[in-house]
Amino acid sequence: MIHVHAVPEKSTNSATEERAQSHFLDMSSKKRGLIPLFILSVIITLSACSADKPAIDKMSANRTASEKNTTNKADEDVGQKKDPATEKKKTDAKNKILKKASDGFFAGESEKDRAGFLDWFEKTYGDKTLETIADNGVFDDSTVWQNSTGRTIKTLFWDYHAAAEDPFYKANLRREIKTSKSGEAEFLFSGDLTLAEHTATTVLMDKNPNLLSQCFDQSLMDTMRSADFFTVNNEFCYGTKNIGKPISGKTFTFRADPKRAKLLNRIGVDLVSLANNHVYDYGKDAFLYTLSTLKKDKVPYVGAGKNLTEAKRAYYVTADGRTVAILAGTQIERSANYTKAVAADSPGVLKCLNPTEYVRAIRTAKKYADTVFVICHWGTEGTHQYGDDQTKLAKKFIKEGADAVIGGHTHTLQAVEYVDSAPVFYSLGNFFFSTTMKQPKGYDTGLAKITVKRNGKISAEFIPCRFSGGKTSKLKSGSAKYRRVISDMNSWSQTAVIQKNGMIKRK
Repeated sequence: MIHVHAVPEKSTNSATEERAQSHFLDMSSKKRGLIPLFILSVIITLSACSADKPAIDKMSANRTASEKNTTNKADEDVGQKKDPATEKKKTDAKNKILKKASDGFFAGESEKDRAGFLDWFEKTYGDKTLETIADNGVFDDSTVWQNSTGRTIKTLFWDYHAAAEDPFYKANLRREIKTSKSGEAEFLFSGDLTLAEHTATTVLMDKNPNLLSQCFDQSLMDTMRSADFFTVNNEFCYGTKNIGKPISGKTFTFRADPKRAKLLNRIGVDLVSLANNHVYDYGKDAFLYTLSTLKKDKVPYVGAGKNLTEAKRAYYVTADGRTVAILAGTQIERSANYTKAVAADSPGVLKCLNPTEYVRAIRTAKKYADTVFVICHWGTEGTHQYGDDQTKLAKKFIKEGADAVIGGHTHTLQAVEYVDSAPVFYSLGNFFFSTTMKQPKGYDTGLAKITVKRNGKISAEFIPCRFSGGKTSKLKSGSAKYRRVISDMNSWSQTAVIQKNGMIKRK
């Protein structure tokens, strides 16, 4: 069993298309009376048989290759007698692999798990595939598994342990997605987003009957909705008037009506980071209500939780046979007076001013995933210059297994740099954000896009955007504003350059 977090399918329709779909569904329901009786009986019977099955989104509903092969193999084995020669061949193949394979070949999995894995693998993918791997004679290169099955060894071990319902795999969510392009998966990240009440952006949004068209232009909406996986920084808490009180002493506190959580899916959000300094603005009760609201609306989160174990969990995504982990931590607030740090038995956010626990979380993620993306809320507000504290943390994260770092909190864009081969987006600034009832002046912002190739290599891209008049818009490639934003970003960077098309390369 693969544990899948059910989320509503991303919408790629315009407002007009959404209304058309609603009309179609309405008309369909009105025509039910025209269905012949025998067809209706069949539908009722099938519905009854499947009534207890959990609902999962379309991308996750497709059975994995391993599930299909398991079914096919089981069908083939029905009524067949085991041939001694065939059984010996399979046993010899397993023993050969177990004897000669390196730790790297098994991605560091313990020896006690390897025999069980090979038994599962043979049943899932067939004895011929197992024998081919053994006959290849290559036992120090884990790409053999991907070449044979389309899935990396770490993904295969996920499948194996999940099928056995091992505790770690039951507790951690993994979602399998279809990618828009064969051979690569695109992961999109934004900076700070708020839907809080009594802020200028939310008030303006509520005046527009379509809501979201007032917040983001169509080009940006299409980019967000079409991304294979989109993560935003949820810089507020959810709650009603009777849940929680503003924390005394904080200049700005943000709380949104829980009904607004549904808007996240409508802009294409797949995951939110709660590792920031505003999710605890209305105290413990509102913080816990935020967690339950997101769960209710099937919006997964990282970087916070009811206890340390939950807050340290990464969110795992399998795309094109590779498994990617995303996790989040916050250096802010540096004071313990406001946003509470999560503890072993008390709720809060995963803080990394002392990065010990976050580093442990990164190590764990690297053990179970091929690629690890780390989000960090850090830095000093209002400056384009990143600090030594950010650099030290970035280097530590990458040393422990991060393949890219995505930063936020400063409310301004900061440079993109490289640490070894890993891109570091020091800050993506405000994405859709206001603090008071006064509409903020225009500001530059953007999206980080990280593409993971089938061979594991990653490429980084920056998508320039601009907030103005209550709306965030994607800047047209080659326009004067587009060129200015890229020029500014490049002037702050020492090791990276953003090219005219947004792609990022080392200097």
